[in-house]
Amino acid sequence: MRTGELRPGDVVWAELSPVIGREQAGRRPVVVVSGPEHLLLADTLAIVVPITSVHRGWDNHVPLPNAGLRTPSWAMTEQVRTISRQRIVGSAGWVGPRTLHEVRTWIRDFLEA
Repeated sequence: MRTGELRPGDVVWAELSPVIGREQAGRRPVVVVSGPEHLLLADTLAIVVPITSVHRGWDNHVPLPNAGLRTPSWAMTEQVRTISRQRIVGSAGWVGPRTLHEVRTWIRDFLEA
């Protein structure tokens, strides 16, 4: 995937290691939550949230139907992370505008609380 092709709502595979503490590690899917302007201006970075296949029943874990993944999955909105686009190793799919809005709403709520 070329960096110029990244869009808000894309689901991509990223290599998140090395990490510290309870951060999500390894090669895993993430949802791009950066806005178009951020993706244009910070063209080597992307703001993402990791995806999990473990349903914990947490309200802030947003379900990702039809995201291009083989298993039911949830966006972990409490783990927002800015990554280098060099960490992106492949494309999986995308989430629709409603789902992206819900993910971003949780992020905004965490920032404002």
